[in-house]
Amino acid sequence: MPPSQNSTSKVGASSAKFNWAASKAAKAAGPRAPGSKTVPEPKSPDCLLGLSFVFTGELSSFSRDEAIDLAKRYGGRVTLQPSSKTSYVVLGDNAGPSKLTAIQKHNIKTLSEDAFLALIGTRAGPGGPGGAQLDEKTRKRMEKEKEAIRDAALALERREMGQGGKEGKEGRGKGKGKDTVGSGSGGVAAKPDLGSQLWTTRYAPQTLKEICGNKGQVEKLQLWLHDWSSSLKLGFKKPGKNGMNIFRAVLISGPPGIGKTTSAHLCAKLEGFTPIELNASDARSKKLVESGMNINNSSLDGWMAGKDATNALGVTITDKTCLIMDEVDGMSAGDRGGVGALNALIKKTKIPIICIANDAGAQKLKPIKGNAFNLPFRRPDAAAIRSRILSIIFKEKMKIPANVVDQLIAGSQSDIRQVLNMLSTWRLSSDTMTFDEGKGLAKMNEKNTILTPFDVTNKMLGPYMFSHTARETLGDKMELYFHDHSFVPLFIQENYLKTEPAKTRDLGGPPKTLKHLQLMDKAASSISDADLVDALIHGPEQHWTLMPLHAVCSTVRPASFLYGGGMGYGGANQMTFPQWLGQNSKQGKLQRQLGEVQIHMRLKVSGDKTEIRQSYLPALFPCIVKPLVDEGSSAVANIIERMDEYYLSREDWDTIVELGLDQNKDELVLKKISASTKTSFTKKYNASEHPIPFYKAMDLGKVPKKLAGGPTPDLEEAFDVDDEIPEASDDENKKGEEADMNITGDKLISTSKPKAKKATKNATTTTMMGQSSKQPRGKVRPKR
Repeated sequence: MPPSQNSTSKVGASSAKFNWAASKAAKAAGPRAPGSKTVPEPKSPDCLLGLSFVFTGELSSFSRDEAIDLAKRYGGRVTLQPSSKTSYVVLGDNAGPSKLTAIQKHNIKTLSEDAFLALIGTRAGPGGPGGAQLDEKTRKRMEKEKEAIRDAALALERREMGQGGKEGKEGRGKGKGKDTVGSGSGGVAAKPDLGSQLWTTRYAPQTLKEICGNKGQVEKLQLWLHDWSSSLKLGFKKPGKNGMNIFRAVLISGPPGIGKTTSAHLCAKLEGFTPIELNASDARSKKLVESGMNINNSSLDGWMAGKDATNALGVTITDKTCLIMDEVDGMSAGDRGGVGALNALIKKTKIPIICIANDAGAQKLKPIKGNAFNLPFRRPDAAAIRSRILSIIFKEKMKIPANVVDQLIAGSQSDIRQVLNMLSTWRLSSDTMTFDEGKGLAKMNEKNTILTPFDVTNKMLGPYMFSHTARETLGDKMELYFHDHSFVPLFIQENYLKTEPAKTRDLGGPPKTLKHLQLMDKAASSISDADLVDALIHGPEQHWTLMPLHAVCSTVRPASFLYGGGMGYGGANQMTFPQWLGQNSKQGKLQRQLGEVQIHMRLKVSGDKTEIRQSYLPALFPCIVKPLVDEGSSAVANIIERMDEYYLSREDWDTIVELGLDQNKDELVLKKISASTKTSFTKKYNASEHPIPFYKAMDLGKVPKKLAGGPTPDLEEAFDVDDEIPEASDDENKKGEEADMNITGDKLISTSKPKAKKATKNATTTTMMGQSSKQPRGKVRPKR
């Protein structure tokens, strides 16, 4: 083993003021010479077993992730902060000042990059002949971990044997020594063999001690259930120790596979509750929630009267019942109204309700979050899961080292169920697993997380994706494009010139500038080709099979030329949102406004929108805009008169100003016009009358009349070709012509009505003597 390096010069440099900006820029730029140093052949596969490492600073040949991967590959432990238990600290450039201080405090040995590689090639692991001897503390710690793993595996085995013996006794007692499978109605059906069960069911936690991680949250949940009866009697008015006793429900949120549902079931059973679970496989609409859970608590009155009541699910409801609503954020269209009904149930429930969700920030959970205590669960770290997984591996007689288990845990994002599923599948073909096999298995079963366009751009244009030590294939790089194929090309086009290319790092002066320009030219040409491909994809023919080609031309190829450091959230050239989106929206708005100007001016000029924009508007600008800058309010009357000649409105004037360029740009022009001049112009324009270029007659405010009749008949049904249509006679034709000439029925033609002649004063009515007054009156005729 090479002598350790104390690196007193680097450690002593911590007294000077640390340059955080330079450190961040160096970290973003990556190693100076990636791939320049090779990894030596290890003396044994576990050459770093028993050693603990901390990496700080930037190495010259390996990135931080690659160096950590090397240490874990050969059995070493990697921690984030140095302590008295740390074996070595690998120092690079721009090491952190806090870590340098800890090195001096604990007198920790330090290694350079070359010394770290030499340690891999010269040290023999403690497992082989002539291997390195471990110190007393490390040896005792490792023995203690192995003993704990063996004890946990034996406990699992005893539990399975106890369950099998109990089931065997019950089967023999009820079946009277006969084979219960196929023994008639009196037999008891044999339960499936434990070896045929899924590992997620077989090794599910049976006690709170077996739950990995989130111990504090589990204890809070158990305490809330323990105090439920007293909280119910007090009307949920006292918050209690954790402030949870004023809530009738708890909302557990967190990523899948970390033990949320298992913790809820175990806590309920330990506190004497009977759990009732409803998950995404059950219908949970408003009607079913109200009937099954009884939103009015009418079925819960049974236990108050001393009677057993059951809900729609057939489960006996008692005072020790706990409702577990799993995956409440998965209530979709099939569960319409279920969230609202559940929220109403929470407000008046007399039994504890535990809601479980993956995404606590979902909009549909907003009503529930106001009436339930939020209890977030986090992903447990690898150390919290490792011992449990290793005990299961030991019981299954598999030989998998701890560093491989860490790779599986990291690849599954601490999803315990997925790790068990991967191991159970691997057990069918092999009982051993190397580091590379574990990494490949984790990569194969990696969860497809959706990256944002910012993350994809930072990855593509970063220093590692196209470096010499990169392991991503062309398919992996194209997969990043498909995370958001509409936004990622726009982000690349907006930010590809903001990097410091890694290909120009070793150059300087004019050659560096020339190389940079050449790379920019190649990237821009590739983006231009991508635009041509995009026109074929979104054109009338829609060649969607060209999407992989568009991914290469728009994203992968430009990034392969200009990848490097200097671009990021805190770099010299920060990543920005694509400005093309805003400019494209502005272009569409100006196109519509220019079309309105062209329609208004068409009675006075002849030209399409292009000619109006290029020829007429620059000529109109000095006549209707410039006078307001030079003369002020005195030019308002002449400007309005000139606008009326071309049928331009006040909105058209704003459009002409917005379309100005160079010295006539709207920002510069509007600053030169005073506020009083703008106010005077607006008031005088609104107070005067203006010509209208066209008028469309229409009845405003009236509902259009509906046409009578049903659907239009088919032509073949309306007229039969074989039917003879009789010809109209001369009398009918004459009547039709007279009806056409009659204008009295036309509502658009008004005729003057003839005035009635006034009756003379001498007009009298004669009545016959002796006639009854009830005789009907005759017509009164005026005298002539």
